[in-house]
Formats: sequence, C-alpha cells, structure tokens
Amino acid sequence: MFKAVFLITVFSLVGLTQASFADVSLSVSPIDGSNTLRFGKVPLAGPDNKQEIRIRINSTGGDRYQVFQRVLEPMMDEKGDTLNLQAIEAQTLSNSNSYGTLFLQNTDHLGMSDQLVYSSGQSGTSDAFTIGYSLNQGLINAGGTFRGRLTFTVRGMGNASSDQVTIDVLLETSPSLKISVKGAHNPTWVHIKSSDTSERTADYVTLSFSGNLGQEVRIYQEVEDPLQDETVQALGTGILQLSAEGQTEGLRIQGLSSLASSRSLIYYSSKDADNFVIYFLVNADQVQEQDAGVYTGKIKYVVETDQGKQEFPVNIQCEIPPVFSMSITPPAGGVNFSHVLVNSPPQEQAVMVTVLSNLHKPYQVLQSLQTNMTNKQGKEFDSKYFTVQVEIPSGQKGQTNLTEFSPVQTGEYPVFSSDARGSGATFEVVYRLQGYAQMNAGDFLAPVRFSLNQK
Repeated sequence: MFKAVFLITVFSLVGLTQASFADVSLSVSPIDGSNTLRFGKVPLAGPDNKQEIRIRINSTGGDRYQVFQRVLEPMMDEKGDTLNLQAIEAQTLSNSNSYGTLFLQNTDHLGMSDQLVYSSGQSGTSDAFTIGYSLNQGLINAGGTFRGRLTFTVRGMGNASSDQVTIDVLLETSPSLKISVKGAHNPTWVHIKSSDTSERTADYVTLSFSGNLGQEVRIYQEVEDPLQDETVQALGTGILQLSAEGQTEGLRIQGLSSLASSRSLIYYSSKDADNFVIYFLVNADQVQEQDAGVYTGKIKYVVETDQGKQEFPVNIQCEIPPVFSMSITPPAGGVNFSHVLVNSPPQEQAVMVTVLSNLHKPYQVLQSLQTNMTNKQGKEFDSKYFTVQVEIPSGQKGQTNLTEFSPVQTGEYPVFSSDARGSGATFEVVYRLQGYAQMNAGDFLAPVRFSLNQK
C-alpha cells in the first residue's frame, strides 16, 4: 500500500515538470566571450570603460514577451563596502535587434528593481539585442575590487512562461580625481566692484581637488574672453589683480599680480588633496582712469594630469561706476594771511585742487567770489593787492589762463580747463596778498567757492 502511493506521487511530479517547460528562453553572453560582465581597473581620466552583453531570446509559443534586468546582488568589496550603483549606467544599443522594441535607449543607472529593456512584436518572434554598460567616473565613491550579480528575466505576456539568467559582475576601481572650481557667491560668476581693493571685500574663487593618487596636478588660468563693456571697449591692462591664499606649497601666485592675458600656471603639486582661494581685486591707482561701465568676460581654469585635462569656465564681471568729483585741500590753518604790513614782503597761500573723472568728457573748475575782501566795518581790501595764479605740474594735462598772478576778480570764472578727454588733474591755486599804503586795519574776509562743471 505504501509503495503504490509512492509511485503515484512520482508520476504526478513528472507531469507537473513537463507542463512548466517555458515557451521562451534566454541566453546572455558578454561580447568579450567570457561569462562575467567585467570592468578592468577604471582609469583616472580618459574614455569610459565600456562593456557589452548580447541577449538572445528563443520563443516557440507565438505569444508576446518582455525582457527585464535588475541587480540581484549589489556591488560589494571584500570589506563589505558597497559601490554606488548609480556609477554603473546601461543603455540598449539602437538597431541591435531585429523585431521588437528596445527600451532603455537613454542611459540610465542600474537598480535593484526590474528595468524593462525589450518588448517583442505581436507574433512573439525570437530576437536578440545588445546592452552596453559604462561607468560614470564622477559617481565612483570608493576604490577596490567589487563583485555583484545581474539577473535577466524573460516573461511571456498572456501565459506563465518565463526564464531567468544571472551573471556575475566584476569591477576594479580607483578613487577618481574630483575637482571643484566655484565662485564664492555664485558657482560660475565672480563680481568685482571698484571698491574691491582688499581681500576683506573682494569676491573670490575656491579651487579644490581630492582622490589624486600621486600624479602631478597642474592648474592653469587662462583668459578665454577679455573683459569688455557694451561698446566693446576693453578693461585696461593691470586694473584687475589676483591674490591667492591657501595652506599649501603648490601655489605659484606670490603676492599681488595682474590678471595675465596669456595662459599662466597658478598651482603645481602631487598631493592627494588640496584647496586654495584666488581673490579678484582692482588696482586703486588705475581704476579711476578706466571709463565707467560694466565689463564682462570669461576665464577658465585648466586642470592637467598625466591622464588628461579638465576645464572649468568662470564668468567675470567688473563694474566701474561713474566718477566725477573734486576735492579741495587748503593749507594747514586755512587760507590765512596774518600780520600784513605795508612794507612786509607779500604772503602766499596755496590750495590743492584734485579732480577725478572717468566720464572722458571735458570739464572746468570754476572759482566764485561774490564780494571783495572786507573787514567788519565794511571797508574793502584793494583787489590790486590780492592776486591769484594757477600752477599746473609739468606733464599734467589741462590748461589755465592764470599763468601769472592776476587780481582776484568777483564773480564766477574758470581757473582750470581739462583736456578733450576730461582727464583727471591735480593743480594748485596760489593766492598772494601784499600790504599797501592807506590800507585799512582789521580782519578781512572773502568767501571763495570752487565748483566742477562739465563743458
């Protein structure tokens, strides 16, 4: 009785097994002929490390089917550390199939859930196609030898047939060289104002790298687009200056240096990781000579190693505001003539006048005297003995009609006229006072006013 039951059970199992034979089956073969999806040691730079798998589906049932892929076991090294799965990207190769529809034609990273990669035509015809796999070096988060498993599944549509194939994945990596070049306030922009004459206020760029394995790292700075305003006028040479700061011996910028128009080496070392800052400042002595305007351009930082190079563009904007001002510097104690006697030598007092302008339009400095000098009793000082002369330094642009001492006149009149480009100027207005017979005693005052006017 026991033996009869046993035989019936065996026959039943055999029947079930035969009924579950799949109408679809898979074969999965790496293009290199091996049975493993293998990535050699990932280079630090250069072309991606790419591999391909050829997938063949044998279909005999005439029903539609679909093919999926997913990560069965994540990439893990001998220490149990896992690799970022987003570092491995997959893409079906266009026209590698004959009948159905390829999915995943845009690159996507691998995942632990099913990804549809192929769907057959209505007749469920057998087919084959290729999937390419590549590495995104920027997402490789660890170095070492990593192993994992990738599984492919074909499922019938409208029936229970299916098949599955799993292959091993082997990946050798090194930490990739990661480089960062960012502006302090905007990642791709540096904004410079005419007041940025010290590092305390200046905008800057931070440069850093990590993951270097002893190779030489050379960083160059290069002007890609010279700074120009909307009229295509260039920013003057020497107006922009650079200053570098960092706890590193790799810097090649020492102190203040002008922004060079040619390619220049700013950093060199073989350190595993490093960082430093480059400040952008203006030359206070030259910026006043620059036309007002907003000047824009572009520089780039080129990072070179033995494996290749990477470029990082940075936009530069320098704003030069309009300047049209005048300052008056009287002598210590003011313009004051004391102890004026009839027979005493004439006394002189000089006022320094400085004009700053970047408008490049001609201007005049005017002197205004409403009344002659008078004392408290209203008595006037004879204007013949109160004279003025303007002294312009040799080589200074501009002109004056007061090249000799002349009586100070009442009213408003020019004492200095700029050149046609309105260049800034510094000059002296010298007043001379001489005592004379029959002059009245007392303290004499005369309010003199200077004004700056464009022609």
